[in-house]
Amino acid sequence: MIIALRTAVPCAAAVLAVALSTSCGSSTGPVPTIYPDTGTMFVRNGPITLAGTLDLPSGPGPFPLMIFVTGSGRTTRESDRPAVDIAVPQGIAVFRYDKRGLGQSTGTFEEVSTANSNQVLADRASDVTAIVEYLAGHPKIRGGQIFLWGTSQGAWVAPLVAAQTTRLAFIICVMGGGSSVGTVIEYGRIGQDASVSIDEMTRRVSAFAGPFGYDPISTITALKLPALWLYGGQDRFTPTQLDIPRIEALKKTNVAVKLFPRMNHDMLDVDTKGFPATFFQEVFSWANPLLGRR
Repeated sequence: MIIALRTAVPCAAAVLAVALSTSCGSSTGPVPTIYPDTGTMFVRNGPITLAGTLDLPSGPGPFPLMIFVTGSGRTTRESDRPAVDIAVPQGIAVFRYDKRGLGQSTGTFEEVSTANSNQVLADRASDVTAIVEYLAGHPKIRGGQIFLWGTSQGAWVAPLVAAQTTRLAFIICVMGGGSSVGTVIEYGRIGQDASVSIDEMTRRVSAFAGPFGYDPISTITALKLPALWLYGGQDRFTPTQLDIPRIEALKKTNVAVKLFPRMNHDMLDVDTKGFPATFFQEVFSWANPLLGRR
């Protein structure tokens, strides 16, 4: 099964794959019900109500949990269904949700720009934190084995969540999260010209003078839990050649970075058009010991 993952920046359509404190200033609390007809679960974050779906493996549980943190675009949890195929066969539950203002979630949806990036990304991190705190008490979930899979724009959000809660075991950041919002937008703009090589795109964006918007480096520097960053060498939406050196220069022993040289932003090998042969094997060989597995 091919699962496409495009989560790019605000300028790219979001096709998912497996592809700060809340601005509201009010306490987090769950809506105490699961919707009986659709299976929708509602989680409250102050005045915002987030709608999501919890997909469980077979068996009695409790299970480890992967919360899928999506990228840009007006996507809902229906677009995120392929995430289930990553984790559920591994015996890991998956929670996918409608971003605020989309689907059945309340609030106002905003795309991320350099002007609003600090606030919008903080809001999204606050929403995910509310989900983490709620599901940590779910009887089918192992509260000490919750992790985030943040893809593209979600790779900015996941470390912000890790700064707000002690409930996470680790985070996985895919195709993003190492450079500023402005740098990523500019890189994607340059890459719209298919004749420009990855090396040339990197050279041009290295001279970018702003505006930069949110820059994740201080958040990554402060990370205390294990984190894995996954990058593709043929990514025309995320500046891999800039992100990796920035993250590795921090010399954090709890952070691992893996590069798949022929992988693009859709998580596909540009030669075979499928997933890189060792991609999921390498992801779970890193993650399984953190979940108490061999």
